[in-house]
Amino acid sequence: MLTFHIPKMSCGGCVNSIKNAIKKVDDEANVEADLTTRTVKIETAISEVEIVKALTDAGYQPML
Repeated sequence: MLTFHIPKMSCGGCVNSIKNAIKKVDDEANVEADLTTRTVKIETAISEVEIVKALTDAGYQPML
């Protein structure tokens, strides 16, 4: 499981954008977002590099 801090994640729309970005690269991924801590946990078979790229392309700079 990958865990990222997403400083710019501030609303439900952000959560949906992040989930959609991950689902584009791995439709089977399990994505859990917590707005309070601005963290996203992703269970996926896709590499961390690909996930970071998907998040960055969606406008969210992830931090480990």
